[in-house]
Amino acid sequence: MPEDKPVNGGAIHISEDVIAELARKTIQGIPHIRTSSKLGSKFGLGRKSGGIQVSVEHSQGCIDIDTFVLVKYGQRIPDLAWDVQEKIKDNLERYTGYNVRAVNVNVQGIYSDPADSFTMDVEPEQDGQDDEED
Repeated sequence: MPEDKPVNGGAIHISEDVIAELARKTIQGIPHIRTSSKLGSKFGLGRKSGGIQVSVEHSQGCIDIDTFVLVKYGQRIPDLAWDVQEKIKDNLERYTGYNVRAVNVNVQGIYSDPADSFTMDVEPEQDGQDDEED
């Protein structure tokens, strides 16, 4: 709801910090992805909160979101980025009434759980000899 629209003699203003928290909670509900605060917190556009930056145009009721995330090793990055965009857009529009103009997903790296073991699908090099039975 735009800020300048009166409601019972007043106006509603939703803090950028609240919007960032809603986006962060949405990301926490998506498996195999987590927010990153490394580089995301160093940019100066809009408010920032744990890998989320928000820019709100209250007069137009529009939100732009920049997310900075880590993806779990072995997951398909474009699919997870799409999930982040769609879920954040849906949740913010439902809970705030604002129009979400953009959700930018910046994948800053990968992470793994300590219990995960890495195996690589690499075939050993052949030394030029065929392993034939005689």
